[in-house]
Amino acid sequence: MQMSDNWNFYALLVDDEPASIFVDLGVTKETHIADFPIMAYSRVRMNNPRPDGLSSQDEYDSLISLEKDVAEAAERAGKHLYVGRNTSSGNRDFYFYTQNHSIEDFLTKAMKKWPLYEYQTGHRPDEQWSTYWRFLYPSPEDFQRIGNRDVVDRLLEQGDRIEEPRTIDHFAVFGSQEDRNIFAEHLVAKGYAIVRKTDAASGEFQITFDMTDRPDQIDEVTIDLFRAARDIGGEYDGWGCTIVN
Repeated sequence: MQMSDNWNFYALLVDDEPASIFVDLGVTKETHIADFPIMAYSRVRMNNPRPDGLSSQDEYDSLISLEKDVAEAAERAGKHLYVGRNTSSGNRDFYFYTQNHSIEDFLTKAMKKWPLYEYQTGHRPDEQWSTYWRFLYPSPEDFQRIGNRDVVDRLLEQGDRIEEPRTIDHFAVFGSQEDRNIFAEHLVAKGYAIVRKTDAASGEFQITFDMTDRPDQIDEVTIDLFRAARDIGGEYDGWGCTIVN
């Protein structure tokens, strides 16, 4: 089985510790999950983690090569799917879904190439892919942060000075004029300027608004807007700005 091309990563807290998850977002669109009812994992203890428990630059190349070996071991077996990893508390945990627990034999064989690393493997039934959906898969707020990072990366690629304040445009959409008006009142109280309101033929009631902010501090701004729009029954729909070189 092949992994999808839709992988992404995001930061979060796991057991109140900094963590980073790298996950295959497209695997369930290309796979009949009922065919892989067992979740298996391989936990590798990092040799040189950062003080906060995340991976260090010094160990980056080794960990990437190790990950490639365990993922290829699962792929060669043909009955196992590598779906993601979590890095936290000095460990890197690799997660798989499989048809049978023989995957542990393949993982053990792959780890023989890495004798300096301590590791353990395990498995359990997980027909609903709860580990994938409840742990690895991003929450809606995590998706917002992922989207923010993508926009900031595009700005950086064009030489933007993301620490420089500038007008940032925001967008949201609601199912009724009443909800949109309630949100507009929230925006004005927060100091935003309402740019325009648009009524779509599809029944969507859109609002565009702006404020001066810094792209390198956009997460806090957009998460507040995301939650406010959600609580009123709408959806925050992203942001954009001009480039400052």
